[in-house]
Amino acid sequence: MLRFRLFGFPILVHWFFWVNMALLGGAIGADTPEAMQRLLMWMAAGFVSIVVHELGHAFAMRHYGDRHVNILLYAFGGLAQGSRGLTRRQDFFVSGAGPFAQIAAGVVMWWVYDLLGPGPGLPGYFMRAFMMVSFFWAVLNLFPIIPLDGGHICLAVLGPRRVRLALVISLVCAVAGGLWFLSARSIFAALFFGMFAFNNWKELQGRPQTPWMMGRN
Repeated sequence: MLRFRLFGFPILVHWFFWVNMALLGGAIGADTPEAMQRLLMWMAAGFVSIVVHELGHAFAMRHYGDRHVNILLYAFGGLAQGSRGLTRRQDFFVSGAGPFAQIAAGVVMWWVYDLLGPGPGLPGYFMRAFMMVSFFWAVLNLFPIIPLDGGHICLAVLGPRRVRLALVISLVCAVAGGLWFLSARSIFAALFFGMFAFNNWKELQGRPQTPWMMGRN
């Protein structure tokens, strides 16, 4: 595992994060030196973009008084973990801070790319990959699916008395997203959404509690 600190936040990168990024970047078909170079650029771009996303959450938590926030990058992305609970209003803004930071970073990179016009080389590929990951990952996380950021936002809006409704919304969106990705032959993403659907279904079968998790994806 890779461990380092950035802006005072401890960051831990699990080895399976790199496996996941490599698979998403087309590692199975990377059979030439050029393809391997592009794969490494993709992995680096994904790493930087997801760190920016989690830093958005972490800075928002720090703004609300949490001085013990750490970031974990693992198989399915990232998680910013705090040490204290949040009010509904705080939860809303903390959950939205990650996608906002990532989209903002993607827009800045888009502006730089348009300004420099780096062309088809590796720097240009890195910049295009960074924009792709930033916009796609941020939008994906805004789906109202628990435990994604959109799911936390939905919970914050509906409140603790409507947890079951939030879970139903989450389940429907997860199933719809899984079917859409399946029709697009994106098996990995379809399995990803299927896992969310299963977890939400199991939660509905029990006695759902307000999942005010201290972590943000």
